Amino acid sequence: MQRERSDIEPIAIAEEAVMIVLLEDCRDPWTHAELQRMIGSRMCSEDDVCDAIGHLHASGLVNVTGELITPSRAARRMDELEI
Repeated sequence: MQRERSDIEPIAIAEEAVMIVLLEDCRDPWTHAELQRMIGSRMCSEDDVCDAIGHLHASGLVNVTGELITPSRAARRMDELEI
């Protein structure tokens, strides 16, 4: 049974959105503020985006250097494999 989009945690929505933006946009890197402005909406707040970046960093999917966020090599490779 597939869950409705509204049943998904806002941070999970933000994590997905951050990865989509980072992997689909050829510019590198993004700042926290840029990602918050781009992704923050009714379904997830700017705080959710910030928390999502922290979770993704802890999981090894993004690199955080000061204010700059880039996808990790592992995330880029998974994207190449289309998994």
